[in-house]
Amino acid sequence: MTILYTLVARGSVVLAEFSGTHTNASTISRQILEKIPGNNDMNVSYSQDRYIFHVKRTDGLTVLCMADDVAGRRIPFAFLEDIHQRFVRTYGRAVLSAQAYGMNDEFSRVLSQQMEYYSNDPNADRINRLKGEMGQVRSVMIENIDKDCSHIAHPGDYICCLGICLPWAYASHLHISRVWIQLLELPIPIPIPILFLGWLRNTM
Repeated sequence: MTILYTLVARGSVVLAEFSGTHTNASTISRQILEKIPGNNDMNVSYSQDRYIFHVKRTDGLTVLCMADDVAGRRIPFAFLEDIHQRFVRTYGRAVLSAQAYGMNDEFSRVLSQQMEYYSNDPNADRINRLKGEMGQVRSVMIENIDKDCSHIAHPGDYICCLGICLPWAYASHLHISRVWIQLLELPIPIPIPILFLGWLRNTM
């Protein structure tokens, strides 16, 4: 599990916390809360042995988590941002006057669920998820384009389908005309500048 401990605090007053392991994370976290300078918004990380304590403070509300040092910063801070938004959305202005552990009974369950999600679900890493989605889209596009160009199968008609099937290697007038007629039949849009360049090469 990547994220092992989390708390939400107003200043040094802990409003909710959850620990997924038996460590002294709670003690160290309170020391960090006492030592955080000023009242400005910040994102900061502190190392302790093989663990990293990540802190996000926004508008006086501090969300802190302890994570394995191999977790990096992207996932822990995405987790902290998520927790901050959920906490503010749930409790609103009540956060300003709540007593210590005033939200713990209810919100500790949310902390547990989100810790599990960000620690184990690959979709929690937004950047990797977007890369995966882009890869899937690219695979579908290539597959569809290959299918669309499969009927232009005469040797020498085209170099590659992703190159709009232009017959640069066999530039006779009749040959180019035949391939352009086939290209116009494709069920994919051919950019006008590409068509113009093909026509210009044909006339030279």
